Amino acid sequence: MSPRFVLGFLVAITTFILKADGDLVKTPLKSKADIFRLLLNQETLIRSALEKKVHHLVNDVVDIKEKLVNNKKEILYLKHKNQKFKAVNSKLHDAKTEIAALKNKNDKLQAETRKQLKHAKEEYVALNNKIIGLKANLQYQANVTKMLSAAIGESKNIQIKLSSAVSSFREIFRNNVSLQRRKLGFTVGATNKISWNGSILRFNQVVTNSGHGYSTTTGKFTAPIGGSYVFFVATISDGKKSTLELAIVHNGVKKVMTESNTAAPYQTGSNLVVLKLDKGDCVWVESFHGQNIFYWRVPFTTFSGFLL
Repeated sequence: MSPRFVLGFLVAITTFILKADGDLVKTPLKSKADIFRLLLNQETLIRSALEKKVHHLVNDVVDIKEKLVNNKKEILYLKHKNQKFKAVNSKLHDAKTEIAALKNKNDKLQAETRKQLKHAKEEYVALNNKIIGLKANLQYQANVTKMLSAAIGESKNIQIKLSSAVSSFREIFRNNVSLQRRKLGFTVGATNKISWNGSILRFNQVVTNSGHGYSTTTGKFTAPIGGSYVFFVATISDGKKSTLELAIVHNGVKKVMTESNTAAPYQTGSNLVVLKLDKGDCVWVESFHGQNIFYWRVPFTTFSGFLL
């Protein structure tokens, strides 16, 4: 195509140009420079319009995001509030259930109360009848009381006589007990090799055993009655130079001890103790060290005790 023809064609072109304020204006195009200028202006205007629209879109997106955030917060708040409502509703349901149970229990209590009240009224009537009967018997009891008063007077005289008899009996019993207490005592000795019950000496010869408190089987004295007792032990060791130590024991507790040491053969040892015993307490002699006791047909090693 001929350049002149093109130029002529451009000169003849008239177009509408978009202004910055958005209005269209009719503008003739006379040269290539006008066309390029027109294109540049249009590009600038379009870019500016696009930037404005993009800016508006960005602002709209930011607003939408803020609204979404606020909506999320509001949704979370509503969820939290809904959970609270559910909890309150559950508590209300439990309260209703409890109230129903309490109402049922209250109804039962009222029924039981009415039943007990009826029973109490019946008992009141029965007691009232009994009171009437008791009043009827009151006069009879008064008459009986008069008769008993006379009998009591006679009984007092009998009681005085019985008191005198009991006093006499107590005196006789006290004298008998004193006699029995004086008879409680024992002396035992060893005339042959002693039979040991563990470490307890079982003396074979009984010199005296009043009250039978000492047992040759166990080697123990058992108190038949409570009181203060005196116990004495005497021993002599054999011809060997060896230590012999014996103890008087009360219910498993060592009270006093004797010793025949190794200074010379046939050493003697003795000791005495006063013990407060209760009925059934036991006292015995046991070896603390050694068992080398001297024996003869008449006992040298003895164990004695008696009630004070």
